[in-house]
Amino acid sequence: MSSQSVPLLPPLLAALALLAGPAGGQTPSQFQTPQAALAPVHVALGQSFATWRAYMLSPLFRQAGLRCGTPSRAQQLAGQNTNNLMPGDCSGSLTNPLPIYSPIALDVVRIDVAFHVIQSTGGQGNVSNTQVQNQIDILNEDFRALVGTPGAPGVDTKIEFRLATVDPLGNTTTGITRTTNNSWFNDTGSYWNTLAWDPDRYLNIYSNNASGALGYVPFLPQFGPVGANSDRVVVLWSAVGRNAPIGAPYNQGRSATHEVGHYLGLFHTFEGGCGSAACYTSGDLICDTNAESSPNIGCNAGSSSCGSPDPVRNYLNYSDDTCMNQFTEEQARRMRCTLEFWRPQLAQPVGPTLGANYCTAAPNSTGVAGLMIAAGSRLVVDNDFDLVGTQLPLNSNGYFVVAPTQAFVPNPGGSSGYLCVGTPTGRYRSQLSNSGIFGLIALAVDLTAVPQPNGNVAVQPGETWNFQLWYRDSVLGFATSNFTDGYTITFQ
Repeated sequence: MSSQSVPLLPPLLAALALLAGPAGGQTPSQFQTPQAALAPVHVALGQSFATWRAYMLSPLFRQAGLRCGTPSRAQQLAGQNTNNLMPGDCSGSLTNPLPIYSPIALDVVRIDVAFHVIQSTGGQGNVSNTQVQNQIDILNEDFRALVGTPGAPGVDTKIEFRLATVDPLGNTTTGITRTTNNSWFNDTGSYWNTLAWDPDRYLNIYSNNASGALGYVPFLPQFGPVGANSDRVVVLWSAVGRNAPIGAPYNQGRSATHEVGHYLGLFHTFEGGCGSAACYTSGDLICDTNAESSPNIGCNAGSSSCGSPDPVRNYLNYSDDTCMNQFTEEQARRMRCTLEFWRPQLAQPVGPTLGANYCTAAPNSTGVAGLMIAAGSRLVVDNDFDLVGTQLPLNSNGYFVVAPTQAFVPNPGGSSGYLCVGTPTGRYRSQLSNSGIFGLIALAVDLTAVPQPNGNVAVQPGETWNFQLWYRDSVLGFATSNFTDGYTITFQ
């Protein structure tokens, strides 16, 4: 999809002919287009509505799927974007819910938000600063599953949000911009090329009429130009925040929660209907969200389809705002994986970090640099520190190396990469592993027996250790080698 285009919503276009009204050309009185003398509260796909309630109850809203305008996975797959073909554990066609992506094992990260309020010359769309902050609060309630809030029943993703305090030029800011432009308010005119703050480092949320939907993203990061100005979340201005003007049932800020879920790589729970038994490669690519034949409208808590209860309360359904209250563990893992693979500069650690990557990895012969991911605890007494080398050539052998010092030495084997650990260097040769079909090698580090040239040693609190993965690479069929980047950690 071009970064210059507003997303076409094919279901909406296909539905236009069906939505002119019931047989005989009669339209229920509550859906009548207002008289010209009455300013419509909303216009969607050429139809005007006198009240928000009339809009939400209309055949247009329900049949055209205007709860969310994000393209389906099938539509995005049809685009054949090469991003979908890149290796990773959270691609456009696969979720690999490894424990390393579990928020239980990860630090809290924070995303800075640039919130762009767009209004018409008549003043429609003027969302207050208070209501914008209110929406940020709701995102945190939902993504952090904060106790005492509507989001408490969900899984804590350890992803939180704040309005940016510094703009891209380094100036102090409220994180809110305001623009008056009728075309942009109507979600046309490529406004993002003018208004976007660096999409690699900020989540850009725009409030306008959202092309008739309650919200949308033009593409999931696995399919679109991540980091382009068009990389954004759009929310209907009247559905922003708690007790929003649109009124029940979509007035509690869950439209933004839903769309940010898409922005972080999640599909609708009903994606693809019942799908297949291979739940990590079909439907929404998640196994702990039960398959669902169609979206839930309202709050049919007892509904079931596909042989199991429907995930009615999931944020990625179409349920009423007051009905939604949870992400699942595997959705959380997919979002954390998306941040790792697709939005690596977006989220920043909050407080002390587990450790840090250093010594930049060089591309291997397959064209992708091998990276290191860590999970677990810094506490020596816990002894549950784990490492994973990712983005490796498939079915390649490799093992980890470790040292108390760092280095930057061209690969002693004469191939790609740099040796990033110093001396004395320990080698986990006895734990040689294969990267398999997912291109990754994992190591559960035994802190009681870290290999060193003169034998295994036990890690002591306060010590800093550095790790790296050596792996077999191939150039024109010849066996060679490479290194991932390094990972350094001070144990406690």
